[in-house]
Amino acid sequence: MSTSNAHPHGELHNPDTAHEAADISMRAIVSFVIMLSVVTIAIQGAMYVVFRVFDRMEAAADTEASPLAIPANQAPPDPRLQTTPWADLKTLRAEESAYLHGYGWIDQQAGVARIPIDRAKALLLQKGLPVRPGPVDPAEGTSIAATGESSGGRNLPAAGADTSGREP
Repeated sequence: MSTSNAHPHGELHNPDTAHEAADISMRAIVSFVIMLSVVTIAIQGAMYVVFRVFDRMEAAADTEASPLAIPANQAPPDPRLQTTPWADLKTLRAEESAYLHGYGWIDQQAGVARIPIDRAKALLLQKGLPVRPGPVDPAEGTSIAATGESSGGRNLPAAGADTSGREP
């Protein structure tokens, strides 16, 4: 064995098998591709025609727009939906903070102004809350029971205490 690539069982050539040139028909492949292209173009054309027909049918069946309808390029009237609620909340909080911590007029004609809340609290602690004078009529107040008919149907004596729940 002088050759290094010789097979140990001899030559690997089988005379009964060989390359067949007639396995693939190029004419069949080319005609298939041409027919596929023609069918694809025909389907595309048919779809174009169908969609044009549908557009005409829709335009014919389309109702006339209401005279009350808003034109397409005009925004709807207020109030509108919020598109950025987080930004709106941030703006609202800034306005509230400026209102609570700043000076301003409520009614300049009457001389009524607003002051910062911290200053208002300090003034309230310094001056105290206004108190109403005591009752003018001693019968006023909650120390005397209500008069008239009660929900149980018994009459309560006028200007007298309710003694129905007490032992005599």
